[in-house]
Amino acid sequence: MTTETKGLALASAPTIARAMALATVLATGFAACKPSGSSTRPVVGPATENAPTQVRAGAVTPRTRAAALALTGTLVGDRQSQLTPLVAGRVEAVLVERGDIVRAGQALMRIRDVDFRSSAESASASLAQARARLGEAGGAGRDPNALPEVQAARANAELAQDVLRRTEQLSANGGVSDQELQRARSSAAAAAAQYAAAQNNARGAIAALRSAQVAVSQTSRAVADSIVRAPFDGEVAERTINVGEYVTPQRAVVTIVRTDPLRMELQVPQERLAMLRRGQRVVLRVDAYADREFTGELRYISAAVRADTRALVAEAVIPNSDGALRPGLFATARIELDRQETVFEIPTDAILSEAGVHRVFVIGADRRIQERVVTIAERMGATTLLERGVNAGERVAMGRLDRLADGSLVTE
Repeated sequence: MTTETKGLALASAPTIARAMALATVLATGFAACKPSGSSTRPVVGPATENAPTQVRAGAVTPRTRAAALALTGTLVGDRQSQLTPLVAGRVEAVLVERGDIVRAGQALMRIRDVDFRSSAESASASLAQARARLGEAGGAGRDPNALPEVQAARANAELAQDVLRRTEQLSANGGVSDQELQRARSSAAAAAAQYAAAQNNARGAIAALRSAQVAVSQTSRAVADSIVRAPFDGEVAERTINVGEYVTPQRAVVTIVRTDPLRMELQVPQERLAMLRRGQRVVLRVDAYADREFTGELRYISAAVRADTRALVAEAVIPNSDGALRPGLFATARIELDRQETVFEIPTDAILSEAGVHRVFVIGADRRIQERVVTIAERMGATTLLERGVNAGERVAMGRLDRLADGSLVTE
């Protein structure tokens, strides 16, 4: 090598190093400028055509089933009640806990009843006194004129009146003096006044007896109402009080719900009204039991469409004898119609869902991917039924779906 050539080689080495460093910096800068939200989905091109993606294949299987109207809703109890005490007082005992199964009439909570019992005893004593005054041991409602005191006063009044008539006859013939006539008139008037007073007293005594009976009934009812009881068979959903608290009739203390059967309120679009009729079979699914179906029937259909939603409210009744379902669960329901339809069953793992759009990747005969948007008819756990988007006999890719795009080359 000549001296001139050696100098050129020594001068080129630093230049090449600087060029490589500059290329590295530029590459790093371009990478940093890439938008953070850009898609990681691959773009198929010449560089990727020779690098097939390893996937698993699933079959598209046609299924024939009863056509159905798919709706969603929330399960509610057949009956639900927030119980409040009928009397105010301090809580003496709470007899149930959340989740307890109760029977109609079962005691749930007891309020201190000492004052109620004292009032009931006082009312009973007043009732006994009123009965003694009337000289009876039975209930009220008697005719005042049937009481002995009134009958005696009436007899005296009639006797005095008879004496007055005879005295007036004798006075007309001069047989008695005017003084005797006045005495007879005074006696008759006094007897009549005593009779009227006896009637008034009797009416007052009967009214007092009736009042005492009402007081006994009210105080006895207050004693009974100091215990809050279950109005129907069900389960305790909420218990919001503790011993020692003061409660009033305006405060809910226990919530009872009947869980067998359950109801599901469905909002049916007005254009689907012609499809509904009472007694239609309803198939229900919940996320808590992905592989299980629950069946019921459409039992209640509203008489009018709601103006704000343009939907009709219908209710399905779902038997729940094993207690698997719970009020508040979100459910998907299918109301079966009187016709058949064909759907396509594929593995659930073959579906890629993004922003509410569901896609599958069909493997073509040339091992290239056909990306399709599909409509889901029903999820069934490990498999999913599609309404449209695939054809019978096709195969769909499973696994590494985020690396696939239309035209991708795959291998199994």
